[in-house]
Amino acid sequence: MPAFAARLTKQIAAHGALCVGIDPSAALLKSCGLPNNAEGALAFGQRVLEASDYKLSIIKPQSAFFERFGSAGFKAMEELSALARSREVLVLLDGKRGDIDSTATAYAESYFGAETPLRVDAITTHAYLGVGALDPLFDFAVKHEGGVFVVVRSSNPEGRELQLAKLPNGETVAQSLCRGITERNRKYAADAIGPLGAVVGATCDDAAATVDALPTSFILAPGVGAQGATMDDIRARMPQARGRILANVSRAILANGTSVTDIRTTIRELQRQTANL
Repeated sequence: MPAFAARLTKQIAAHGALCVGIDPSAALLKSCGLPNNAEGALAFGQRVLEASDYKLSIIKPQSAFFERFGSAGFKAMEELSALARSREVLVLLDGKRGDIDSTATAYAESYFGAETPLRVDAITTHAYLGVGALDPLFDFAVKHEGGVFVVVRSSNPEGRELQLAKLPNGETVAQSLCRGITERNRKYAADAIGPLGAVVGATCDDAAATVDALPTSFILAPGVGAQGATMDDIRARMPQARGRILANVSRAILANGTSVTDIRTTIRELQRQTANL
């Protein structure tokens, strides 16, 4: 089993399937009494980690909410990622990168290279320049023990028309991506869980069929909480992915309040809800 898949499997066994999104929007920072700047964004991430007692499988910083602060925002992402990883919390950076050839490799170097200051465990990508265009990124990530999650079926309703569009061979775009991801995982890991995961929204009514076509992938399932999905929806819609699911909760992490104690209460309850996902 490739290094990223092994690390994530170990983390899920220890701490459950909860993936906490770190989305420091202006509104969220204001609600937390934090300044709308890079320091506030970092402080929010640190607050979440403190609230979890570092007993989380993985966090998912949303790059856009840090990048809006320019170089200071990138520095905040670097510090947050380094802190989490130093305490064995995995980091999945949500930037949905995607390009071709040397550019794809450059993205991979940004997050997995030996000298990068923004070292993470995994990133999100999109494949709408063709899944084959991401091969250099995949290869570099795997060589450096990283993981990649490809958007297949997103939780936003606007994505449905494109993702379910039919190709000349009769497959939908999503089905084609599932096939491409699975073929590559088998190259990297034979029949074990591979380093290439997929983003499949917990709100998608076709999630079961999509997940069934991804038997060797971890599944990042956004949409729980603010977008209306529940942990029970994940169980119902992704029954074949048990043990491979990351249930992502972002804004709803503040459901019980914004203090460390409040967030700790929310995290513990969410972890309880993800039991046996």
